[in-house]
Amino acid sequence: MRQFFTVFKFELLGQLQSKIFKVITILLVIGILLSLNFTRLENALGTSIDDLGGEKEPKKIAVQNHSDIDTDALIAALSEAFGDDYEIIEETSKNMKQVVKKGYVESAIIIESETKYQYIVETAGMYDYAQEIVNSILQTNYRYTYLANKGLSPDEVNEALNTQIDGDIVITGKDQTQSFLYTYAVIMVLYMVLLLYGQFVASSVAGEKSTRCMEVLITSAKPMNLMFGKVLGSGSAGLLQIVIIFATAIGSYQFNKDIIENDILTAIFGMPVSVAVYSVVFFILGYFIYAFMFGAAGSLASRAEDLGALTLPINLIFIIAFMVAVFGMTSGNIDNTFFVVCSFLPTFAPMIMLVRICMGTVAVWEIALSIGIQVATIVLLGIACAKIYRAGVLLYGNPPKFKDIWKILTTKQE
Repeated sequence: MRQFFTVFKFELLGQLQSKIFKVITILLVIGILLSLNFTRLENALGTSIDDLGGEKEPKKIAVQNHSDIDTDALIAALSEAFGDDYEIIEETSKNMKQVVKKGYVESAIIIESETKYQYIVETAGMYDYAQEIVNSILQTNYRYTYLANKGLSPDEVNEALNTQIDGDIVITGKDQTQSFLYTYAVIMVLYMVLLLYGQFVASSVAGEKSTRCMEVLITSAKPMNLMFGKVLGSGSAGLLQIVIIFATAIGSYQFNKDIIENDILTAIFGMPVSVAVYSVVFFILGYFIYAFMFGAAGSLASRAEDLGALTLPINLIFIIAFMVAVFGMTSGNIDNTFFVVCSFLPTFAPMIMLVRICMGTVAVWEIALSIGIQVATIVLLGIACAKIYRAGVLLYGNPPKFKDIWKILTTKQE
């Protein structure tokens, strides 16, 4: 145990004292403080982005009406629907495409009849809701006109079209709409952190081998102590960094939540405590699984150039797991057999099971089984990686093939 704690302390202090660790931590903390305190700073300075850039001019939308709809009423309805950021103007030009193309207006709407129109725009944005707005206005106008022609009074038309339906939803499990945002945020953080610290472990081990330090270390400490000490030391540094960053984010949000008007931030920071706890648990499990794999790959690398090829299969497994998690989240179908099976696979479980916990209803025994499988995998990977680490001292030259690695794992070592 003394050897283990010596290696653990050395690796932990090495990570904490490294310039990269300090710079990344400081930059992230500063970025979080500035972004979450932006509104308060803006109010304190008494200025805004619009003030600094001058008064923002509204975007112009040209309207050409060839239907029986009253033009003034149409422009008034469009102005109300689009809001103050847009100015609705009447345009009589015969070539509306050129008006838009030359940048005189942001877009143009040609009303051909009560049920048909053209929407002209240079670049259709992903969040361009202009067509939905025009559809709604024309549809409402058509319904009013149609019902009025059937002999209904204006009051009867209003009552028919504006009757509100009162419905309540009773959720006995999870609301995926509300949980999607914080689930996506947690998975993205998990993806970046696990990949980053896994690469740190691989680079550290490969660096020791390239400088022949591994040959000295392997003779003064047991491979098991070296591997577990290195992985735990790096992991503890990473966990401390995450705690600092998340504590800064949570503290800043709590301090400014009364003045922050952002539904995305509200959803992310409104995640249940149980989800936060499970996130930490699955981060730790996922880190150990991938760190041991990356550590073994690093010990097999003779040169820094070989590290990319050796870690490529691990990266592919990790990326596939992330893609499966994102696909399950976006589809909302997290209870299908494939997704459930993936939540028990050791390399997939840290992300897949976390998605199921966040967005669905998972039995306690399923969570316990997934965690148990991951713990057992960590133990087996630790033993296997220690063997590879010990044999990796003697492996120089070309990267070993799979049969060579299998021989290392199956050969009994004294």
